[in-house]
Amino acid sequence: MKKHVLFFLLILSMYNAAAQESTAEQTAINRRFFVGASWSFMSVNMKLSSLTLNSVWYGSDLGTSEFESEEIDNINGFVDRHSDINALTLEAGVHFLNKPGNPWKLSGTLLLGIAQNLTTVHNNETGIQEYSFNSGFSKPCLGVGFNFGYQFTPHWSLSLRPNVVGTMGTITNIDDQVNPDPVNFTSVKKDQFSALYLRSSLMAGYTTGPVTIMAGPGFYYLWSKHKYSRNHTNINDGQVITEEATYVLVPCSFIDGSLAVSWKIIPQLTIQAHAGIGMDIMADGGIQFDF
Repeated sequence: MKKHVLFFLLILSMYNAAAQESTAEQTAINRRFFVGASWSFMSVNMKLSSLTLNSVWYGSDLGTSEFESEEIDNINGFVDRHSDINALTLEAGVHFLNKPGNPWKLSGTLLLGIAQNLTTVHNNETGIQEYSFNSGFSKPCLGVGFNFGYQFTPHWSLSLRPNVVGTMGTITNIDDQVNPDPVNFTSVKKDQFSALYLRSSLMAGYTTGPVTIMAGPGFYYLWSKHKYSRNHTNINDGQVITEEATYVLVPCSFIDGSLAVSWKIIPQLTIQAHAGIGMDIMADGGIQFDF
């Protein structure tokens, strides 16, 4: 019986020493860089901020019409605009502050990938979807983000996460139910767009084992500029009619609730997800490898 007890104590002592050695190794290693991949999605209700129309018929400029704020408010009163953006990105970053024993944390991330922009316009008075602009999953996107953090205790922390992501390109997959193509003309439609998304989340976090859960308010802004042009060429004499609409869209809301979860599978590898829920929806998830 004594042999069994001694053997059990020996095994327990060896396990305890190995666990302490593993923990010390995780604490001592200061991994400076990281790479990863992520997918993100946002669905935002937009409104018209500015609108300018221009027409050129057969080489003659008919002038530019810029809408006043009252006219824009009137349009926003019966027209719903919606933007969905998907992005798949590769990320690389550096931990500027992550030394063991230092409660302050700071990291920066650079991301590069491809994105899809789908914008729709729905007229509530007629019940018709007037426009649909679909870029396809092929437009470049570039962004930068930061994570400022403070570790109060081994369990509790506070994090501020500002980031900005941009995408741009030309859309030719356009469904226009408002402006029919004129007879005896060939028509080409295109929408040149650029979009900039800014977000900052302030979250309190609780860590238990390898899992950290964070929650708090999120603030965001999506600026989207479009130049929609329709070029009609007469098939008989080659004369051209060009009509352009230049407009800017902004979100109807700017605040939501943020929730984030991360799971450190091994000291080098982390799976994480982040969501913002309010009038609009934002979600992203990915994997990060530290080295």
